Amino acid sequence: MSLLNSKFDILRGYPNGSALTWPFQIKKTGGSYVNIPAGTIVTTELSGTATVVNAATTPDMSSAPSKPMWLVVEGNDDFSGQFVQKCAACKLGSGIIWETDSYAAGTYNPGQAVSVSAGQIKEYAVTNQVIGHVLENRVATKGTLVIEA
Repeated sequence: MSLLNSKFDILRGYPNGSALTWPFQIKKTGGSYVNIPAGTIVTTELSGTATVVNAATTPDMSSAPSKPMWLVVEGNDDFSGQFVQKCAACKLGSGIIWETDSYAAGTYNPGQAVSVSAGQIKEYAVTNQVIGHVLENRVATKGTLVIEA
């Protein structure tokens, strides 16, 4: 069941036969699971012997390689995700277009490259990993951005 107050929506590319999706266990920190709502961009990491996800922050590309990034389509802000502490995520870079209100303050113009910080869209900086591009800025009318990756 979806939350009706979310401004996150997949517009194109998921679900379909070519979308790479996977159910990931959510990272546990200090006895509690981290908050991973739908629309969060995550990366994988190893926790003991399990692969878990946590909110992504772009690496400094001048000193580190790029990371695979995933877009959470069902997180632990929803009832089923809370119950199992897993999220369903699709791989960025496979033609996904989504609308989100999860972005840092900034100026976003159509065609502009974007990166990620703490799981949110942010303006691209020279040493950041590009995760997608702005298709449409709906901030003034809906408080959202349309991003393609």
